[in-house]
Amino acid sequence: MNVRRYQVRDMREAMRQVREHQGPDAVILSSRRVDGMLEVVAATGSASETHAATGGGTAANQPALSIPVDPELAAMRRELCDLRSLLVRQQVLSERDQWTSRHPLAAQLTERLVQCGFGEKLARSLAGGVQESTPAEEAWNRLRARLSASIATYQPNVLEQGGMLALVGPTGVGKTTTLSRIALRQIRRMGPESVSLVTLDRQRIGAYKQLQAFGQMAGIPVMQLDSERDLIGLAKRAGRGHLILIDTEGQASRDAAERKLFAQVRHQIDLETWLVLPATHQAMVLRQALQAFQGCEPAALVLTKVDEAEQLGETLSVLLEQRLGLVFHSDGQRIDEDFHKADTLYLTRLALRESPSRERPTTEIRTSRVQDEPVARVPVTSQTRPARESMVLESVIPFRKPVHAAY
Repeated sequence: MNVRRYQVRDMREAMRQVREHQGPDAVILSSRRVDGMLEVVAATGSASETHAATGGGTAANQPALSIPVDPELAAMRRELCDLRSLLVRQQVLSERDQWTSRHPLAAQLTERLVQCGFGEKLARSLAGGVQESTPAEEAWNRLRARLSASIATYQPNVLEQGGMLALVGPTGVGKTTTLSRIALRQIRRMGPESVSLVTLDRQRIGAYKQLQAFGQMAGIPVMQLDSERDLIGLAKRAGRGHLILIDTEGQASRDAAERKLFAQVRHQIDLETWLVLPATHQAMVLRQALQAFQGCEPAALVLTKVDEAEQLGETLSVLLEQRLGLVFHSDGQRIDEDFHKADTLYLTRLALRESPSRERPTTEIRTSRVQDEPVARVPVTSQTRPARESMVLESVIPFRKPVHAAY
């Protein structure tokens, strides 16, 4: 056992020297005042040696040390342990207070972000780039713009060029509904002959029927495949520019990490995957899903249930931590009006509890084939009726469900 004696001005200096010379495992045995200085005795050694030296027992194969236990000394040691913990907490608080006093505007912005659900580390990073001389309102506008610009987005080529697009994600996040929404957009742009729907979900009751009902109204084929290997033959039969949208069964994070969907066929077909996640999940759950579905090699994210999120800032914090870009987001049950291209400024305003404008770019998409003329919608029945009735109103009816209904 290594025993050392220190003479210092106060206990804080004693603790510093003991830690420096004998390490964090050193134990203070005694302390007293001598000629105006504090004399401290500290020791290091095995647990049994230290325990024996303080009167609590004997070392193995050694005679017991007859050192009496001093109740006042034991009480002092407990107080010193409490003091050490208090000093550590005060040091952390002191650093925060010092930063706040030096950067009052950044501290104010950080506090607002934290209240909106953003992590403190991220909030400090965002607020730290604002100069303290900036007026408060202007500083907040700059921070909003910086936050919006920091969220990655994704511009998909598969919707223009055709190919296979699969949606993956946990159970109940809205993959089937999202697939229908993407199909509806594609039909409006390219016509019903440009899209096919495929489901690999043989677990959830009604998954195929939901897609089949949509396909019948939209006039597009819907197929149910037994395995992902059936996609190889389907890809060979698909024409150039044809889009095949693939629905998959929901998976728990543990199962997704082990299974790695499409790993066996990805090298034989041109397949792109998007990961669908809900804004209602906690940050930890979202991070687990992002990690688990890496084996599916997702190219982009689709964010659903934005309107149900209590703290959207928590969700955006996770988006800022990872590399995938956001391609679409949904904020309601309506199959058409509540599905939008990624709008980071709109999401940022929602997360900051501001009132974003509900005005969005029109859903009419023009193509290069007819300059400045909207593409006519294709009717879904043989009867002549307005396109708005045939394509939108009818397609909404099967999907009118309570907010928390399963997709």
